[in-house]
Amino acid sequence: MIKLSDVTLRVKKIRGSRNGDFCIADLVCDIGVFKVKDALLDQFDDGEYTGTVWISEIYLAQYIAFGKGVTEIRARLHDLQLDGAYDRQEDPDPVEPDPADEQPPRAVLPARQEATESDTTSNQLGDLRERLAAVSKSTVSAVPPPAPDEELEALFGDLWDAIQDGKPVKLDPTVERALLRKQAQAIRQLGYRLDPIAQTFMPATP
Repeated sequence: MIKLSDVTLRVKKIRGSRNGDFCIADLVCDIGVFKVKDALLDQFDDGEYTGTVWISEIYLAQYIAFGKGVTEIRARLHDLQLDGAYDRQEDPDPVEPDPADEQPPRAVLPARQEATESDTTSNQLGDLRERLAAVSKSTVSAVPPPAPDEELEALFGDLWDAIQDGKPVKLDPTVERALLRKQAQAIRQLGYRLDPIAQTFMPATP
C-alpha cells in the first residue's frame, strides 16, 4: 500500500457510453502522473480534487480503441480522503473507451477444438431457445411492471429508507460498476448532490 499526500485528481466525466456516464482521472503527485479508472470515480462530477490517496497497485494497462493501441500507467485506488474541490476548465470530452467494457484477451484455440466448442455452444443455444419458447407459451398473463417506488427500492436496497427520509446517503463504491452508475444518476434526479469531501450525497436544501 502506498500513501500519497498533497495529490490532485483531475476528474473528467465521459458521457454517452452504452453503460452510462463514467469518470476517469489524472492523478498528479510527486512520483508522477497516473491514470485512474476506478469505479469509485463514477459518482463524482467534473472537477479538480485535492487530498490524500492510498494506492494498492500501479500497473501498465493496454487497450485497443478507435483504430489505435494505447498503453498507460494506471493507479488503482484503495481509498481517498479529499480536502478540496475546485471547478475544472471545460474542454471537449476525450475519446475514451468505457473501462467497464475492457475484457482480457481471448485465448486462441486450435482450429479443431474451436470448431468443437462452437458446435457445443450452438446446441446449447438451441436447447435454451426451445425451453424459453415453452415457458413463453405456458405463461397465462404478463407480470405488471413495478411501480416507480418499487424500482427505486430495488435499485438502492437498504439505502432507500434513508433517501425517503431525506437523510445523507453514502453509496457503496464496491458494488457492481453498472449498479453504482445507476444509483449515482438516480439519486441526483431525486435532488441529491455529492459532497466530494465527505464522499456523501446530501439532500437538496429547501
